[in-house]
Amino acid sequence: MNKMVRWIIGGAAFFLACLVLYLKLNPPLASDGYGWSSEQPGLVTVELQNEGFHGVKLKKVLVNEGGRPCKVDLGVSRSSALIGIFAIKEEIEGISFHPIDEYEIEPKLSREEVIELEELDNRSTIRHYGVAVDHCKKVDSVTVKYMYFGFPYKKEIKIERMK
Repeated sequence: MNKMVRWIIGGAAFFLACLVLYLKLNPPLASDGYGWSSEQPGLVTVELQNEGFHGVKLKKVLVNEGGRPCKVDLGVSRSSALIGIFAIKEEIEGISFHPIDEYEIEPKLSREEVIELEELDNRSTIRHYGVAVDHCKKVDSVTVKYMYFGFPYKKEIKIERMK
């Protein structure tokens, strides 16, 4: 019996070690795009997407390799519209901005779920997430610090502007 207990504990420890390694090597947060304002170089939006299977909690957003932005908001869209610069400049139905810790970024919806939401005209489910950053200087990079299953991660997004 003693040998059996050791095997069970060893197997559980191995499984947990594999799970932790998988989580550390596969960060869930991705960015599919960003937008910027040519009139205000410190105004940037970054699309965020959770490719994991559990909610992501944003902790901090930094700019230009560690600077604190003047203002940062979490944008959520309950329509098919993405969180872009246009959403900051004019009010768009279904898009709202909140403190970054107000919502968890839920896992990305499947194509079938999106089609079903469109058919039902469901405006209660969040479809897109993004951060809106306003800084006093030109923003060249945005670093998002977040938690996933209790582990800290960070995602850096370089802002490459077209001339």
